[in-house]
Amino acid sequence: MKRHSSQFQLPFVSVLVKRLAVIGCLLTVVFSYWISLILPVQGQPSLTAPKSCQIGIYLTSLRDFVPADKSFTATFWLWSVCPFENPNPLESLKLLNSREVNTNYNRTSPSENKSALFKANQKVFWSEQEISTSLYYNWDTRNYPFDRHVLQIILEETQLDASKFVHIPDFANTSYQKELDLEGWEITNFKISQENFPYQTGFGRPSKKQEITNRSRLVISITINRKNKVSFFKLSAGVYAAVALSIMTLLLDEDFGDRMGIFVGTLFAVLVNMQTATSDLGSGNTVTLIDFIHIMAMLYIFVTAILLVYTRFLSEDEQDSRYLMRRIAVPVLGGSFTIFNIVIIGYAVIVG
Repeated sequence: MKRHSSQFQLPFVSVLVKRLAVIGCLLTVVFSYWISLILPVQGQPSLTAPKSCQIGIYLTSLRDFVPADKSFTATFWLWSVCPFENPNPLESLKLLNSREVNTNYNRTSPSENKSALFKANQKVFWSEQEISTSLYYNWDTRNYPFDRHVLQIILEETQLDASKFVHIPDFANTSYQKELDLEGWEITNFKISQENFPYQTGFGRPSKKQEITNRSRLVISITINRKNKVSFFKLSAGVYAAVALSIMTLLLDEDFGDRMGIFVGTLFAVLVNMQTATSDLGSGNTVTLIDFIHIMAMLYIFVTAILLVYTRFLSEDEQDSRYLMRRIAVPVLGGSFTIFNIVIIGYAVIVG
């Protein structure tokens, strides 16, 4: 009886041992693969965190908004706090889209570290500069004078890529002088941010195989709204007066030649005013709100001139045109032009 039992158990034990061996092999393979993922490959150095410095900015002047010249001017203080003396990030920063840059003050000094920044360092290196610059900006004045703009001051590291050095924005101290005279504008938002900007090139360096190089950037974004609308009234008042005068000629019983002379004068005034507005706003390649108002004004003057010619034909046929002009044409033209202006100006206010 015992011999029969042992013969029964031997095949079962053999199968169990084989299955355990297979499971052990699978677990060994999975563990080896996991180890290969978390450990650095032999002969390659492990990745290290890039160096960093804290950078801040304080804006002291924002002026010379010239849409025709596509530019504005800014003056600001720039500082850095680093746990090392070299490299100095202020020396390798490049101001993008600048036309002219003047550095009025520049200094670096070691300082005792009493802040929560770089806690492991008892001493840090603090640098500061005062910079005055003229920057390129493509002013979008299509919705003038209700346009809103985001001016940007962009500072980029030029010597080290983002794998070796990145900026840390100084959110706490970055700000602007509240008493700035912005020439009819107001600041509605001011912020600083950091980004790694990719370049689709290794800049030809033989030691690099990668095709993309990332550079650390600091972006200061300043949102401004136009506060003064007086200039819009100056540019549009003549247009509205010209359209009103042309429509009012339909109420007159004067000579046809005299009334046609009024149309020629109003049309010429609108054309000259439109050229002046285009020059001031620097909007030669786009149709702005002001341009649209001028174009529609010329169209209304032209339609009114056609009605005037029609009244001439009616008078030659000895037909009275006063009812048609005074009760229908004048209210329709005046009312539609008013509604048209309310709609397009309301849209410009919303879109900005």
